Amino acid sequence: MTIRAVLFDLDNTLTHRDQSILAYSQHLASTYQHQLPHAEINQIQSIIRRIDNGGYPKKELLTHPSIAASVAYALQQELKWNSLPDLDELSQFWFQQFGLSAVAMSGANSLLADLKQQGYKLAVVSNGGHATRLTILQGLGFSHYFDEIVSSELVGISKPNPEIFIHTSRQLDVAPQHCLFIGDHPVNDIQGATQAGMKALWLKGFHDIDSHQQMNTIQHLAEIKQYL
Repeated sequence: MTIRAVLFDLDNTLTHRDQSILAYSQHLASTYQHQLPHAEINQIQSIIRRIDNGGYPKKELLTHPSIAASVAYALQQELKWNSLPDLDELSQFWFQQFGLSAVAMSGANSLLADLKQQGYKLAVVSNGGHATRLTILQGLGFSHYFDEIVSSELVGISKPNPEIFIHTSRQLDVAPQHCLFIGDHPVNDIQGATQAGMKALWLKGFHDIDSHQQMNTIQHLAEIKQYL
């Protein structure tokens, strides 16, 4: 079956979430250096990692409705501030700067450029706030590659519900069987896309799978080309 569209998850597929957290931690420490004169990057990174949990936060660690506010509260409580910024300021700093601190997955830019040049339609399908998805893609410099950017907030449907994948294929005007989806999560990404009728590739390294699960796997984005 001919592939006409290639769809991607965002976190830990096009972006490296942990490297992005490190870049954000460095930016936060630099911005607040006068209020955090003894801040250690490792401590900031550790706090964010604990709550963010690779973009899949554990409910018991969320003190507020959003990752941003929960991270802000933990930073308030656990760092030694000379002058404490309020919760809203630190939350807004996350919303404004985390996406702009995004670090691309190795090979992502060259792959997207090649696919675009070859005429494939391209889309992102990602759970989360739409404004944050757009900011991350802006931070990566990837926005111009995509024909559609679909978030769970935008359409009111979350992965692994097949409907968010089907919605995206309709927006692209490409039937699901002519779409290839790439993601890091075996359920949200691979199971959801497969149930929608798409071909799917699991990018290994970020989530474990049950031993009985069988799926096409890659370890580097460049491997996608052999499935087109």
